[in-house]
Amino acid sequence: MDRMKESEAFSAMFRAYDRRVYFTAYRYLGSSEEAADITQDVFLSAWRNFGSYDKERPVYPWLFRITKNLCINRARRKSGSEAGMEFPELQPGSESVEREVTQRESRQEIRDAVMALPDKYREIIILKHYDECSYDEMADILSIPKGTVMSRLFNARKLLKENLEVKHEL
Repeated sequence: MDRMKESEAFSAMFRAYDRRVYFTAYRYLGSSEEAADITQDVFLSAWRNFGSYDKERPVYPWLFRITKNLCINRARRKSGSEAGMEFPELQPGSESVEREVTQRESRQEIRDAVMALPDKYREIIILKHYDECSYDEMADILSIPKGTVMSRLFNARKLLKENLEVKHEL
């Protein structure tokens, strides 16, 4: 593929997947600034390796792996410091500030519980419930059989439920 066609193909890929990569990074790291940085790094890495990418394979699993690896590296560099979730300011005049705060706290509690899951379960939850991937897509992204995806998702949901129930008992 000549450089011009490769550049056009890459631009099309970027337009199609930049937001999805950003939100995947955001779900891993919990920071919009870090997600934006990771998104840039993902596409920089993809550009550098675009010539060796197998164009017959789906693009998103490849981008997801790059995103996941860069997020893991970023989290390791932070060495134990927790990623804080960012929230927009409460809107004055909203229907019920108390209800909005309660909903945000619930979402934060769920995010924290998801982030506390072992990697193999956290990935499955993120792919299924945040990225809305099918079982086949998850199997392709994670390079595991579809049956393993289904089993991990079942176990991840069970563990997540148990962790949330324990927290509410305290």
